[in-house]
Amino acid sequence: MSCLPKSMTGYAKIERVLNEYRINCELKALNSRYLNVELSCPSFLSSYEIELTKLVQRYIKRGKVSLRLFVEFLAPPSQALHIDFGLAKLYYDGLEDLVTRLGIPEPVNLDHLLRFRELVRFELPREQEERLWEACKKVVEEALEKLDSERTREGKDLSEQLLKIVEDLSLTVESMRQSASEIRVVLKEKLSKNVEQLLGSNQIDPNLLENLVALNVQKLDVREEIDRLESHLKKAKELLVCNDAVGNHLDFLAQEMLREFNTVLSKSEDARLVELGLKGKLLVSQFREQLQNLE
Repeated sequence: MSCLPKSMTGYAKIERVLNEYRINCELKALNSRYLNVELSCPSFLSSYEIELTKLVQRYIKRGKVSLRLFVEFLAPPSQALHIDFGLAKLYYDGLEDLVTRLGIPEPVNLDHLLRFRELVRFELPREQEERLWEACKKVVEEALEKLDSERTREGKDLSEQLLKIVEDLSLTVESMRQSASEIRVVLKEKLSKNVEQLLGSNQIDPNLLENLVALNVQKLDVREEIDRLESHLKKAKELLVCNDAVGNHLDFLAQEMLREFNTVLSKSEDARLVELGLKGKLLVSQFREQLQNLE
């Protein structure tokens, strides 16, 4: 079993011919924020739609899934067609009376009666219905396994791409930490020069200078944002190597990372930090774009 998230997109089609039936199952999976299952199956299997949905839920946690199930009878099923002759006679007499009263020249025919769908229904004997359902269930499960394999393969490629972006983000954040640690030294030198230009030969109290540096560094300090970014990236790496539906969780982490980079940019006066913050935002945008296909 794969230990990576899966792609939300995929397609599978399975056809099986049994003694009595030809069964065809077609599955299509697309991106969606939540799990949305659309079923299309023969009316005589409509009582099993809940079970079909549960089957899909066993394999898929998120995405828009379209399941189409077709059944062809290779031999006419006995005692399956039911015609309500009494109701048909009632409709026929009513239509004949309508035609006569309104003076309509067209006579009532079979086509008119067949428009009343309740007159004819297809209903298998319970035993045959259950036998057919068991056969359909196996075909649907086979199609779901095929779809799952495709989604797993695509998910592996997608996870590798996302992990590469996370590694690039980690290197960017590491560089930001290095730049942030150098700010105090650079700021102290800059403030000392500015004070020296203002005071000339007069000397400033070293303690006063330290306090001035500390005050400015506090305003520009981005260490907390960097700590949170590292925490988010660590969690992202963990999620990208697990076998769960993590797309929503990763998207939330990406939003939080974007917020931290924006805060760094709003605080930074250092050109290097600004450059790294912009690079980080670009990488997060690429990360979120790739996430759109992850379950």
